[in-house]
Amino acid sequence: MAESSIRSRGKESIATRDTYAAWPILSQDLRLILFQVTVIMGQKASLVVEVEIDAPVEVVKLLFKDFPRFPEWSSWSIEPVVSSKKIDDLMPMEKMKVDVKDAKLTATLLVSNSFQISQITFLTEYQRNDPDVFEWEGGLWPLVTGRHEFSWRASRKTPGGTTFTQRENWHGLIVFLWKPGWIIGRSAKRNFEGFSAEVKREAERRAAAL
Repeated sequence: MAESSIRSRGKESIATRDTYAAWPILSQDLRLILFQVTVIMGQKASLVVEVEIDAPVEVVKLLFKDFPRFPEWSSWSIEPVVSSKKIDDLMPMEKMKVDVKDAKLTATLLVSNSFQISQITFLTEYQRNDPDVFEWEGGLWPLVTGRHEFSWRASRKTPGGTTFTQRENWHGLIVFLWKPGWIIGRSAKRNFEGFSAEVKREAERRAAAL
């Protein structure tokens, strides 16, 4: 046990020395601070919210991708920065304006006009758009950056229905605030659940009208 502990400490010392060596011209104190920052930046938080929808996948997909009609049924809004572009015209890394009520994630650190804890509006960069997944990444680097994924797949629980899933992964200096139990983490969960409920309600309404 003692040998294992010594070996472990030895590896940590070597790792620390190797990290310091990468910043040879910096002072000892500054190198220590930078090393601690790199450790903190490795911290992560994640959230998954899933809902069963009694509507076909195609109905849910078309509902989500019809951004201009979001105001009719949702408290969120998503729109290309170039307003003339449609969702299907977007290419990876193009910018989007995303307002997700009281929580937000910004793509590849494209910060927005304002940052307020109660309501934040960012510019995000479009990451992926395939038939079953829509994903963006963004935030206020190095404070916090997140990747948000939406997916809609044929349900294994609801015959003829859809499983709608939101996944978020954050990292950064203040990412602990997004962990479960912390105020922003709890707020994000409520916000995601609220949007999923809106999608479910509207998709089922449209499916019933078919």
